[in-house]
Amino acid sequence: MPPVYELLIRGGVLMDPAQGLSAKRDIAFRDGKVAAVAETLPGGEAGEVIEATGALITPGLIDLHAHVYHGALYIGMHADRTSLVNGVTTVVDAGSAGWMTFPGFRDYVMPTYQARVFAFLHISATGLTINRVVPELAEIKFAQVEEAARVAKENEGLILGIKVRIANNATGPGDQANAREALRRARQAADLAGVRLMVHVSDTPIPLPEILDHLRAGDVATHIFNGNAEQILDGRGEVRREVRAAAERGVVLDVGHASVHCDTNIARRAIAQGLLPTTLSTDLHNPPPGRIVYHLRGLMSKFVALGMPLDEVIASVTSRAAAAIGKSAEIGSLAPGMAGDAVVLDLEEGQFSFVDGARNEVKASRRFRTRHVIRGGRRLPLPAPAADSI
Repeated sequence: MPPVYELLIRGGVLMDPAQGLSAKRDIAFRDGKVAAVAETLPGGEAGEVIEATGALITPGLIDLHAHVYHGALYIGMHADRTSLVNGVTTVVDAGSAGWMTFPGFRDYVMPTYQARVFAFLHISATGLTINRVVPELAEIKFAQVEEAARVAKENEGLILGIKVRIANNATGPGDQANAREALRRARQAADLAGVRLMVHVSDTPIPLPEILDHLRAGDVATHIFNGNAEQILDGRGEVRREVRAAAERGVVLDVGHASVHCDTNIARRAIAQGLLPTTLSTDLHNPPPGRIVYHLRGLMSKFVALGMPLDEVIASVTSRAAAAIGKSAEIGSLAPGMAGDAVVLDLEEGQFSFVDGARNEVKASRRFRTRHVIRGGRRLPLPAPAADSI
């Protein structure tokens, strides 16, 4: 007789915020899904057994903001070699492609990945393919509402929303008219397609409260802890009331770290004032010389050190991230029937350091290390232990 389960993880502590669980549990997988969760499951009924004693088990991690248009976009990273090996089983590409360039991403890049990949479609027709030469929205005619909405609707299973970068290096330095029009068109395209809107709010030429006014429940404000002039703190160092109001109405406050878009001092003050990020994300990309970009587990380690409770950190990359992309029925939890994506993590003790683009340092006494990654109910072979950054 074939085994009842194809894979069994046993002996570890399951932290699954969607189920309100933080306790020793065994998890079994069959046919690519979670088949059973219990305090004890018999190892003899499984084809493969992973011993996870002393480890933390979580649902597969979800990175809400990355750039994985590998091979076509100059900043694009390989989702499996950078994200999946670090426990990120679901990657959301945040606007690498626009309506003109998305078919290449869909047909020639996404199918090569074992990681699950979704995308936000850039309101610029070209996406980010031209912005090393010229800002992708410096010429506003690149923001084509009807075409963006059409491609989003035609790729409903892959495209989760519309992305717009309201930043000086995207809409043109100091061009407030272009920034406002780009935001208006992105909102219009998202509404026409019936999808979410994600807005880059770092180094914006227009006031942050004005941007937040355009965002509704389920929309995403990414780079929320940036240290530029239009940031979430007011002149007294207090979280702006407009930011709290946005969070209260269900706007997703996403980190989008990238080192240059997350000022440690801003994050520390916001967390101390009770404003936690909804989601942690990397803004994973191929960085220029001198810039450090961290994997998601590195950011998890950093935010634990900043005082964010462990269960909140795990929720920000599992259950809350799944809700932010409308996929809570499929991923973000290890309840029976959910996708068989999991990661076995060690919390390593030691002395570790994480820096941001302003060279602010966070010292940590613990960090997450990946022991095993399970995707679709199957344990993946892992290379040698990876660094915290790419």
